[in-house]
Amino acid sequence: MPFEALGEDVLLKILCSCDIFTVLAVSAINKGLRHIALSKQLWLSLVLDTRFRDALDLPPPDCEKLECLSPEELIAVVKNAVTGPGSLWDSPHDASCSVTMTSFQIPLNEMEDSPDTRRLPGARYLLLHTTSATQHTFYLYDVWSARRVWYRLMQGYTVCEVDLAPGGAIARVFLVQKVDHPNTCTLQVEEVDLMTGASHKLFNFSLGSIVFGVAPCAIVGDFLLGTVLQPHRHYNDTELLLINWHASTFVSLSRDYLFQAQLIPGYILTTYLETSPRYAHVLALTALEAFSDRWQPLPDDGAGLAAQLETRLLSTTRINSLNITTQERLQYSGWPIDSELVSVTPDPLCSGAYNIFVSGYEYPPPRPTTLMERIRNRISSMVSFPRRGGRRPMEDHAVWCYQFTPVSAAGEGCTLRLVSARRVSDWRQAHCPRAIIPLSQGNSINVVYRERKRTSAVADAA
Repeated sequence: MPFEALGEDVLLKILCSCDIFTVLAVSAINKGLRHIALSKQLWLSLVLDTRFRDALDLPPPDCEKLECLSPEELIAVVKNAVTGPGSLWDSPHDASCSVTMTSFQIPLNEMEDSPDTRRLPGARYLLLHTTSATQHTFYLYDVWSARRVWYRLMQGYTVCEVDLAPGGAIARVFLVQKVDHPNTCTLQVEEVDLMTGASHKLFNFSLGSIVFGVAPCAIVGDFLLGTVLQPHRHYNDTELLLINWHASTFVSLSRDYLFQAQLIPGYILTTYLETSPRYAHVLALTALEAFSDRWQPLPDDGAGLAAQLETRLLSTTRINSLNITTQERLQYSGWPIDSELVSVTPDPLCSGAYNIFVSGYEYPPPRPTTLMERIRNRISSMVSFPRRGGRRPMEDHAVWCYQFTPVSAAGEGCTLRLVSARRVSDWRQAHCPRAIIPLSQGNSINVVYRERKRTSAVADAA
């Protein structure tokens, strides 16, 4: 039975479960389905999809105004949202980029001190952190309702990371608590229902006094990633600890030549330095399945694990020695890139894909030297004159965007491809936040959503 022979209601329901990329592809290549792929009901569903809105840090939609738009205007809403408001530093001076602001204020009447504030993916929830001489307090706030969802009071020095699945209503908080008396380091995972505020502990593991501490890097699903900090050790001589908290197993990873390490569902993302010429930085994604024969059970006694880490009885695993799923040498126009910062966001158009942003510097090719310069350089090398500068001059700061598509359910292999590259004269121009937290006056926090504006009807509804 041909796919097109299904009823329109069935076809519409199928397309409503697809991502925007698939819908656009259907409308472009299948004339028989084009009228359904361009229907208002479908595009209204896509614009209101929480996965799409969370991926772009969009404010709550005005459903009544969106329902009044035509399919063409709804498609324009999507294009506006994906294009983004542009750089925060360029927008006020760019006549072609009109930006509309939506602001929310959160009163913090119960807090005496101004907290450290971090917005979580999707920009609907904030993680707040206050510190006193003896304790740390963490809060989760719902921006749209100005409601405190959850808080946790911790004794001693505590840091945390939060896993917030796009479009979901569950947060998992990875807390690392360091207490001097007794000298222990405790890893905890707490699950929070963002609608009701109910929470419960999923994982609790205490390390012994030998380990100085653990710096949390990430929590994604069942996996924790942290850097083991030990006394009298250089940072690059430490290990990364990858823990499956659900199965109570772990892998110890070497930090040798490793710069960045992050988790995305099913993969660990790293950047490392090649150990052979040209010594380029490499962006690598390794499926967690590559560790299948390396997982070890967490011992019942945390002190035992700490002692093993201290004496290096464990054999640490190097990422570049594994079967890396996909990798890309960081270079542009044939010249290497020195990466400084790597960030990952869900792709708003393609479900399951991720956009990886690498910011750093590109080293340009050396300009041709004249005959006199070559003679001068030759003389300098013969008489051992000191060299002026060690490396070629760097270009302006630049940002490279890669799209990573994991292995699909149909068995198609994953891909990692360069989508865009641009140079900026100021490092601040590399960051184009859609939701910002300006300096607040008084005991409150403001969250401002920035959106591109084309026409008044579309901007008001977006």
